[in-house]
Formats: sequence, C-alpha cells, structure tokens
Amino acid sequence: MNTTTLESVDFYSSAFLLASGENLRETYKRGSQTVFVFEDSEEIQILLNKYFAMQAEINASAYAQAIKNLKNIIHSANNSYSNHNANNYERNITRT
Repeated sequence: MNTTTLESVDFYSSAFLLASGENLRETYKRGSQTVFVFEDSEEIQILLNKYFAMQAEINASAYAQAIKNLKNIIHSANNSYSNHNANNYERNITRT
C-alpha cells in the first residue's frame, strides 16, 4: 500500500495537527530544520485550511502538550521519533 505523506517544517501547525489527533509518522533533519511527516488525508487538509485561516479550534492543554512533545523531539540527541512516544501522547489527548 502506497500512502501519501505530508511534510512540514512549520512547528506550530505541526503541533496543531498532533494536538488534533493526527499521527506523526516520523521526523528528520533537513539542514538546520526539523521536518515533521504526517500521513496525508482529506482531514489533514481541512485542519490545515482552518488553522491558516485562523478558524481552527483546539483544546489549549492538548496544544501546549503537543508543543512540548515536538520540542523534545527536536532537541533529542538522535532526533528519532518512536511509536512509544506517540502512544503515550495519544492517551493524553481527546480528538475534538
């Protein structure tokens, strides 16, 4: 099965997607930037359209936690994203 991915270097929109319940598949470095990779879908496109139109709604605590998690990923020594971290995060959010 061939899935399309969405790559983003925008930190805050990536945190928004994570807080909205979208799965972060992986991260990697491109020069000095961290690239966040999500599985692309119609839902992600709708969320991003709302986000950039400043019409998105998100639980503030989930968004703050997603920001913290992404900062930890960026600043980790090996910059590897594990499913263990994703599973722990998903237990702490509620999709709105």
